[in-house]
Amino acid sequence: MKDKAHLPVVFLYRGKETAQGTFGTLVYNGKTLCYTLEEPWRNNQPRVSCIPQGRYLCTPHNGARFKNVWILHDVPQRSAILIHAGNTLADTEGCILVGMRPSPNGVAESQVALNLLRQQLPKEFFLEVTRK
Repeated sequence: MKDKAHLPVVFLYRGKETAQGTFGTLVYNGKTLCYTLEEPWRNNQPRVSCIPQGRYLCTPHNGARFKNVWILHDVPQRSAILIHAGNTLADTEGCILVGMRPSPNGVAESQVALNLLRQQLPKEFFLEVTRK
């Protein structure tokens, strides 16, 4: 990880948590890029909880289901945490969803947000997950 110390930091600022999920904003270089949706906190249980607050290395990921997204590394007791498109908790499975605006049940215009992130975010970065 020492050779990665120079990487930029992207912030995920979590705000309100409701039955529809944990809502936040993704900020890079002081600019809010998009909104986020995660599962509510359920004691870090895989696939049904948001991840703990902390700093995580993010690198490009191309899997069978999600292509040209990011994967978070070294999340305690978790694996396969991605930043990807999706609109409601039905789409998360513990991952971080992105959207251009909040909606009553999640986030909207998520593919637009993901395309924006592909243009604006560096290939690799640290994601700092924290409360507002």
